[in-house]
Amino acid sequence: MYPGEYVPAGHNTLSSLKDELRSDLTAQSLKEAWMRVSGGMYFKSIDDYYASVDGLDEEQLGEIVSALLPDLRKYESQALVTKVLESLSKPADSPSRQLSRTITADAVGLDNAPGHYTNFLEWMGRMTETKAFKTEHALFEFTRRKFNRDDVRVMFENYNLMSKATLEADSSDSYSHFYTVLNDFSRKVAGEDTRHQIGVRIDPAEVDPETGIAVGHGRADGQKYMFTALIRENRDHNGSITLLGKSLSVAFDDKSWLMEMVLMPFDEARLDFHDFDVSIISEGKAMPSLANEIAAFACRMAVANAITKLLPLARIPLKKSGLLSVDRRREPGQFPGFVDGKKNKRKFAKR
Repeated sequence: MYPGEYVPAGHNTLSSLKDELRSDLTAQSLKEAWMRVSGGMYFKSIDDYYASVDGLDEEQLGEIVSALLPDLRKYESQALVTKVLESLSKPADSPSRQLSRTITADAVGLDNAPGHYTNFLEWMGRMTETKAFKTEHALFEFTRRKFNRDDVRVMFENYNLMSKATLEADSSDSYSHFYTVLNDFSRKVAGEDTRHQIGVRIDPAEVDPETGIAVGHGRADGQKYMFTALIRENRDHNGSITLLGKSLSVAFDDKSWLMEMVLMPFDEARLDFHDFDVSIISEGKAMPSLANEIAAFACRMAVANAITKLLPLARIPLKKSGLLSVDRRREPGQFPGFVDGKKNKRKFAKR
């Protein structure tokens, strides 16, 4: 509810307030709310705040919060108060704050009187909540290819769920049907979370809910080397990597450069391999020794794919370092890009 906003008769104000409280509680949203409430009065430290409000101390504030939110224990509500005050306490004259004050004021064409800025924030907030803005924004992000396969599947389902009557009613303003179809997508692109905008697809994690295991495949040299890596989290920080049940040093004949190839995906994804248990099994036809570059390469691919399934965000560094793009199913000898089947590349011709 905004002051002076029209409230229809019989409208339950409290329930709508409850819905508003459900919105994300981030440091940024806290600061914006504080900006609206206080008109831009920031305090340098938590002690400064308690000094500025008369007769309130940490315990009393904590009790107020725990009375408002009965689910929280006393120490939790005190911690919540401290955390909120911490995120709000920042010197008002710090360089970054001065700079941001100047920039926003210039950009909006206002002086930096906090009242104006508050009005601007409120106005922008109300505008971005409208159906029209959400739809426009979703369309804009869609044309920028910010979607993945899952989004498209959801859009398709949304469209097919609409009855003929709904479709006609929604299309009458030649607009609302977009909103219905892009609803979930608009929720995704509305936030500050820009991970889906990086040029790498991020799919949902594919982890077995019971065992916590994710599976990745890697292969090289046709049918010879085919590996499946099973990976799961190890909370005790004593994880190990085994190949056919043997440790890497045994499986790779103590060849450190091959063992490093299998560890490489963890380095690229900035993970510690001790935090995971990995078991690599072989389905290929090459036996008995796997101590060679091609096998290590296939193992590396299996591990990289498994990490991606377990932690979808690891896809970005792994993809950018090229660990997911390679699939050396065939040797250069069988590769059609070479004239003599070995090392002379075919001239590239326009086609």
